[in-house]
Amino acid sequence: MSAPRRRRSVHFVPGGNERMMARALTLPADGLILDLEDAVPPDRKVATRPIVARWLRELDFGDRERWIRMNPLATGLGLGDLEETISSRPDGYVVPKPNRAADVRDIAQLLDRLEHQHGMANGSTRLLLIATETPEGLLNIRETTTASPRIVAASWGVEDLGAAMALGRVRDAEGRFLDIPRHARVMCAVAAAAAGVQALDTVYTDIADLEGLRRECEEGVAMGFVGKISIHPSQIAVINEVFTASPAEVAEARELVRAFEEHARQGIYAFRFKGLMVDAPHLARARTIIARASG
Repeated sequence: MSAPRRRRSVHFVPGGNERMMARALTLPADGLILDLEDAVPPDRKVATRPIVARWLRELDFGDRERWIRMNPLATGLGLGDLEETISSRPDGYVVPKPNRAADVRDIAQLLDRLEHQHGMANGSTRLLLIATETPEGLLNIRETTTASPRIVAASWGVEDLGAAMALGRVRDAEGRFLDIPRHARVMCAVAAAAAGVQALDTVYTDIADLEGLRRECEEGVAMGFVGKISIHPSQIAVINEVFTASPAEVAEARELVRAFEEHARQGIYAFRFKGLMVDAPHLARARTIIARASG
């Protein structure tokens, strides 16, 4: 099995903004999200679809992953988003505001039909869920993250959730998440791990506060997130740095894997390594670190 795709930094680009798109193609982001939802005014959404489709056909994205954030099907816009852009073969669609597993399965079924219609391999179009943007979505996150084999990653949304629940604040005076968004963040990490998909941390909206961003990325690594969604070019370098394992971490992880291989030949699966007792969970973590470095 190949290593999971590296998704340290996945960067939002407003659909239809040619200047921001040109800038995005110079950034070191692992992926770009071409947004048809919140970053596009309601009266421009339909007209923006062919622009995004053209970008995908004509622009050189290099090795960056190519995502489209669609509108929810319930808005009446989501189906058109899929039908008018899939022929340009994005790597996948970012699914906002899924309330329940059926919302994801409906999109997956539409993609089954559209892939067949356009001669694409079945299942080749992936899904990335923004899984906690509504209270119902937060309650149903376990079901939504396992709703389709197309799902490769899940993130969580703090701003929409805060608005839906009329929260006066989502962070304390030190910039740390309050209880409800903290719960959503924890549940995203746990649900993604249970589903066997990657967890991506939500956006950091204070774009001038790079130290706060760094702290939040470091927390994200400790929670099992593999990357973070960015909204400003200045954030990408910090995100990439924190979500890339250091050479020392990688070297120790490789040493530990070799030690496990040597002990396994002797039928030993728990042993002392640099003063600590290690067993299967430590091996799994070491392999994860190596994958983070080489994905």
